[in-house]
Amino acid sequence: MKMLRVESIGEAWIKSCDIILKEGVNIKDGNEGLKEVMHLIIEITKPDEKDEIIEKHGNKKMIEWMLSNFFQKLTIRELGNAKSYRSRLFDYKGKNQIEWVVKKLKRKPESKSATISLLIPNEDESYIPCVSLLDFKIRNNKLVLTTLCRSIDFGSKAFANLIALAKLQKLVAGELGVQKGEMIFHVVSAHIYEKDVERVKQILKGEG
Repeated sequence: MKMLRVESIGEAWIKSCDIILKEGVNIKDGNEGLKEVMHLIIEITKPDEKDEIIEKHGNKKMIEWMLSNFFQKLTIRELGNAKSYRSRLFDYKGKNQIEWVVKKLKRKPESKSATISLLIPNEDESYIPCVSLLDFKIRNNKLVLTTLCRSIDFGSKAFANLIALAKLQKLVAGELGVQKGEMIFHVVSAHIYEKDVERVKQILKGEG
């Protein structure tokens, strides 16, 4: 288990990549090799969706795709037409889970159970969503978002996940009329695929 406490999303991404490359274990996922760190927990104290590091090094098309996944598309063709995060968050079998979280925290701001799942066991077979659970808590008049992920690809997607989650946290905080607090990002399998290693190394050189 590794723990990081950083200020920004960009710093979280860069430092996580450095840890994975230096300390990751080489494993195989089918025919693809990757470096993996198990249970990487990141606390981001000021998660802002506008981040200089990610604007400089992040893949803009991937960010657009991830934002669409979280806020626009209902199914994702690239993932075998699996339900998008938007569908799981805002139309989970007819239930708007984000609206439910907001109502719950308005009724009881100290609630410990404003927690939602993105898994649909009866439907998720070939694709299991990487972002698996979201927990929202108001503490000291700030909204804390904790995200549990079964697996995140830090070589090509993590920065986009973090941007989308920061936008979601801002949306919920705004509905509740509270400030945005820290984001906790717990990743069971934090990894970088072999095909992305050299590109990530070049990015780290630029931020070293």
